[in-house]
Amino acid sequence: MFNFDQLENIHLEITNRCQASCPMCSRNYHGGLENPLIKNQDWTINDFKHILNSEVLNQINGFYFCGNFGDPIINNDLAEMCSYATDVNPSLEIRIHTNGGARSKDWWKKLAKVLPNKHCVIFAIDGLADTHSLYRIGTDFNKVLENAKAFINAGGTAEWAFIKFKHNEHQQLACEAVATEHGFARFTCKDSARFVATNKFEVLDKKGQLEYYLEPPTGSNITLITQDVIDNYKDIVDASEIDCIVLKQKEIYITAQRNIMPCCFLASTPYNYIHPNDLAKDIRQKIKSQHSSLITDLGNTNALDHSIKDIIDSNSWQTVWHKYWNTHKLITCARTCGVNKLSKPKDQFIQGENLDV
Repeated sequence: MFNFDQLENIHLEITNRCQASCPMCSRNYHGGLENPLIKNQDWTINDFKHILNSEVLNQINGFYFCGNFGDPIINNDLAEMCSYATDVNPSLEIRIHTNGGARSKDWWKKLAKVLPNKHCVIFAIDGLADTHSLYRIGTDFNKVLENAKAFINAGGTAEWAFIKFKHNEHQQLACEAVATEHGFARFTCKDSARFVATNKFEVLDKKGQLEYYLEPPTGSNITLITQDVIDNYKDIVDASEIDCIVLKQKEIYITAQRNIMPCCFLASTPYNYIHPNDLAKDIRQKIKSQHSSLITDLGNTNALDHSIKDIIDSNSWQTVWHKYWNTHKLITCARTCGVNKLSKPKDQFIQGENLDV
């Protein structure tokens, strides 16, 4: 594992609150009832200044706000955090991932002044007016687009991030055209990697009643976890070669609870609700058990109690990964950064192009 003086990037979740109810997000169950394991938390500006002090900000190349469960624009101190960071280190690059459905147009104009064009906001827009909200439940396409236009027209740089499903695949080119028309700098498209045991994902209402299904797009290379994989997952994990992405990127993740983890995938584990009808519930329970052992071995990684430098330079942090990438391999690591029948499609993130704007 790399040391503090090799750290280049930080992935931040400054809130786990969100106004949306995306069905494949673990903060709710299939778009319906909220996950009871998630307790709303927000970083304050003082938390941010304490954790990302001048030593940290002058060490890294940049950071990005993108939560496991929350949308960063819900945090009232977001703009002040960005302003503070760029005052300390003007060479930093900041990226904000958001559904874009909250705040007023004036708020977005002000954010553009704080984040001039070398920084970027990535708007998650999954279709046009008739399809976008089938996945981004609780957001309105027209409001998101108006917010994005306000940000762009005030001098901000924006990207359009499109998740392709069966219900919106026919709109990909139309969305790219709208992105070009309104000044987005980049349009990216990916398939969802969140189809686990079935390619018909139920979307439920607040009473648990079926509303419709989400399905992968035509020709998707989604790898479903079959019963055979569930029965033999230990052998599959043990045989996996883990090639850690964040190790290459020299990156850490800090949760809404201010805990440091290598990545968002490992950080989300304690809060993943396991439904009794989940076909992969046995594997999910094993993942939770593995995570508990990992946390015990790591000790206290709360960045309010210890500095980022002290945590990632500690003996426990530096040595524990050899164990969990080799003799006691984590299912989460094998699925995310391994090559096997459990792994997610590796090309899900790479379809994108700069727009001529």
